[in-house]
Amino acid sequence: MIVKNKYSGDQFIDLQDTNLVDAKTTLERAKKAFLEMKELPSFERYEALLRVSKELESRREEFARIIANEAGKPIKYSRGEARRASVTMLFSAEESKRIYGETIPMDVESRGKNRFAYYNRVPIGPVFAITPFNDPLNLVAHKVGPALAAGNSIVNKPASLTPYSGYKLNEVVNKSGLPENAMQTVIGPGGGEVTNYFLNSEEVKMVTFTGGVEAADRLIKKAGIKKYSMELGSNSPVIVWNDADLDFATDAIVDAAMESQGQNCIHSQRILIHTDVYNELSKRLVERVSKLKVGDPLDDSTDVGPMIAESEAVRVEKEVNYAVDQGAKLLIGGRREGRFYLPTLIEKVKHNLGLWHNEIFGPVSILQPVSNFEEAITMANDVPYGLQAGIYTNNLDIAMKAIQKLDFGAVLINDTSDFRVDVMPFGGMKLSGLGREGIRFAIEEMTEIKLAIFRK
Repeated sequence: MIVKNKYSGDQFIDLQDTNLVDAKTTLERAKKAFLEMKELPSFERYEALLRVSKELESRREEFARIIANEAGKPIKYSRGEARRASVTMLFSAEESKRIYGETIPMDVESRGKNRFAYYNRVPIGPVFAITPFNDPLNLVAHKVGPALAAGNSIVNKPASLTPYSGYKLNEVVNKSGLPENAMQTVIGPGGGEVTNYFLNSEEVKMVTFTGGVEAADRLIKKAGIKKYSMELGSNSPVIVWNDADLDFATDAIVDAAMESQGQNCIHSQRILIHTDVYNELSKRLVERVSKLKVGDPLDDSTDVGPMIAESEAVRVEKEVNYAVDQGAKLLIGGRREGRFYLPTLIEKVKHNLGLWHNEIFGPVSILQPVSNFEEAITMANDVPYGLQAGIYTNNLDIAMKAIQKLDFGAVLINDTSDFRVDVMPFGGMKLSGLGREGIRFAIEEMTEIKLAIFRK
């Protein structure tokens, strides 16, 4: 059922939890739809996904309000997400026409003489997707678009707190001209019997998941031998070197730290600042954070809205309070008001604490001085995650060394960790996930190689 933003007057229908009988029917439909999808010419998949993209764009404001109501994301950011979802489906349409194979030179050794080979990519089968609350439309599109572009059918289980965005996307897909039930949606809690049914089914050929590491571990143990694509979050650093343009860096860092209330897998959680500029940048960041407007997510001027649930705000509050009890110093924020946790900058956090090592998933960033390059790299890598990292410097040598030494799936130069264009390979090292998203790369994950060998 919908958990609506308390500010909202928008009325949505109630979405009832899917029961086990309906789940079985859903999977049967997904199997049937896959048989049609895999035979569908790529130009027809392209045309259908293009219609989805155009429909999302024409209804951008409607979808933005749904996102803001469900997730508490400020409306200006919700509009950005709605636009991104339209673009994600456009990219999916385009990539549906570019699923290539290649020839293999079999005569590289004597046993391959008189043989010719090529491979192509074929759809994997029914896909089960589990999507999170923080980008309740675009992160659904990131799984649905590539799955359909590749010729698969897909069943999506959106987060139970934000099911409506994905449900409405499903309505759009249903009217696109794709085979019936190419996309379906099931509603319910994570770890419930419906989720477990899809995980356990041998008919589900791939599970694509965005969420936490512990949930992913439980999921894999339940689902067994299948193909997986998993984006499991991070604890992202941004290094600011002593030659950085502080005017350029300040606004970007604050946006990366506080956008979507920090409920973002590439949220910039640890800001590692060269000692030469630490005091100056700290002052600038505090001043910039102090100007953020906290309030109604449907207000165009709001920068920071409520967290997804009060329990999440309480969790963040406990983490920060414990760090302060252990000697950390609050620079700004550090206070909860119901579902709101005020934008927070904190320094002198001990490196053995959860606030340093774990993903906070809230509007909190740590400021940490570093005196040399080796110290900055060691601190940046000192977490079990490795999704994205940023570094601000005008020194090409420093930038190239950072790319080489930072253990992250992406290293951004003169930018924060919080940047993504939806065509790029998105994913991380260590506990940050398995595989890569980004339309072309997701299609590779959602297809299998079939090799043909001819003997002359």
